[in-house]
Amino acid sequence: MEDNKKEIENNNSDEIKIEGNVTDFEKEYYKLKLIVIGDSGVGKTNIIRRYISNTFSDDSKATIGVEFFTKPFRVNNDIVKLEIWDTAGQERYKSITSAYYKGSRGALLVYDITRPSTFEDVENWMTEIKEKVRGSLKIMIIGNKLDLTNERKVDTETALDKAKSLNVPLMETSAFNSTNIQKAFESILREMYKEFKKEKDSEKKEQNRTEGVKIETESKSKNDQKKGGCC
Repeated sequence: MEDNKKEIENNNSDEIKIEGNVTDFEKEYYKLKLIVIGDSGVGKTNIIRRYISNTFSDDSKATIGVEFFTKPFRVNNDIVKLEIWDTAGQERYKSITSAYYKGSRGALLVYDITRPSTFEDVENWMTEIKEKVRGSLKIMIIGNKLDLTNERKVDTETALDKAKSLNVPLMETSAFNSTNIQKAFESILREMYKEFKKEKDSEKKEQNRTEGVKIETESKSKNDQKKGGCC
């Protein structure tokens, strides 16, 4: 595939500037929660570790329950603490991990391009996300293990068709050689941040509107009292 030209990408990504390597949390910061889900063995943990610490392990063990990672950013003029939750893919742990969907603002749904069964489960994971998460959630499908092109069983066109039918973006990655790892995380972070700021701006407008009504009411009440006192 030529530089993943056929992938679905988010538009207007340049509108939001992201700066990594932020360590100063003395000023106020926002917290955004991202979950990484998908079948066992698709490479979720290695994707996260490659992004967080630029490491990869060939003998990575299956995640038990949930693991938790954090990474700070400066996004435009805000400090954002991205919380990344690595969920177990095994069916027997779903009752444990479902509680950790709460508060999520984004999700990377990972499948293995060499294992068709993990791709077929994408729709099941989408259904589970919608059942567990309330409110707006930004989702991106990740086709991992792009380095194993000779073993590919899920072609890009098929994956694109699936992503389009689910109305979510798709990106193919390799945790082994770091292909598109940073790009995937920063793309989903931009979308999460945009939605978050939209909600905050809406809350602020509502608060200003309400406070304006209260001020006007109090002012009117005082004027009425003054008029009544002269009689």
